[in-house]
Amino acid sequence: MKYIFDTDPGIDDAIAIMLGYLNKLDIIGFTLATGNISKEKSANNLKTIQDILKSNIPMYYGSRENNCEFMSAEYAHGKDGLGNIFMPASLRKFENTFAEDFIIDACNRYDDITFVCLGPLTNLASTIKKDKSIINKIKHVVIMGTTYNESVKIPYKEFNVKIDPESAKVVFDAGFKDIKIITHDIAMMSCISKDYIDTLYYSNKITSKFLYIISQKYIDFCKTKGIDNALATPDPTTVASIINPNILEFKPCTVTIKDDLSYVNLTDKSNLSVATKVNNKLFEELFKKTFN
Repeated sequence: MKYIFDTDPGIDDAIAIMLGYLNKLDIIGFTLATGNISKEKSANNLKTIQDILKSNIPMYYGSRENNCEFMSAEYAHGKDGLGNIFMPASLRKFENTFAEDFIIDACNRYDDITFVCLGPLTNLASTIKKDKSIINKIKHVVIMGTTYNESVKIPYKEFNVKIDPESAKVVFDAGFKDIKIITHDIAMMSCISKDYIDTLYYSNKITSKFLYIISQKYIDFCKTKGIDNALATPDPTTVASIINPNILEFKPCTVTIKDDLSYVNLTDKSNLSVATKVNNKLFEELFKKTFN
């Protein structure tokens, strides 16, 4: 299976990318979304993550940026998007090709692509508008976004949908063969204890030590959400569910985007499925095996 990661790093995206790469997912490209922070900061963070991993995966800018207030996510990710560690500018370069053209080319070259969306759905929607044939060529779409709680009639405004609801509607209505949705609320249930994260300070692995450093700001943010002494892991859980499908349980669903809200409802049969249960023990095992 070939993977394209669409990302706006972001502390949790950074951890998710490292988790996927270190578990040997065949990532053929990164496409840059914008949401958590500005394009320039997201781009440098993606370069920094690859510096840490010593990887050399091609990176592509999308042709369209989101019109959003980037300071809105600084409370969670810091001014630089990586917990205020302010890494120096990386010398790595993005490809000259736009994300949309890369995605179209990859779909024509490979018949086993999984598209992993860790941010707003702008790039995938723009690609659909440019070439609808990708809908039948992408084997799986995995999305971290939306919210689902059967006891709540009006959902809260989930960040990735709120930033670009028009693109979310395009993607969910497109007719992909298989879309798996990891909602923000279910993913926030999977946590790693602060005590374990603190042990990574002493690791001899640069990836583990880097994770410790960038996590501190996000752990502070988690406290404001009622999650004490733990790191919530929405995007890492999304990637972990690809590595070990037993981590999440899915049920068929429908998704309706109205204004900037996403209404998810269970159904009997659908090309869409939503995560309804997380096995935190299996997630912890995978996380600790990867970062020690």
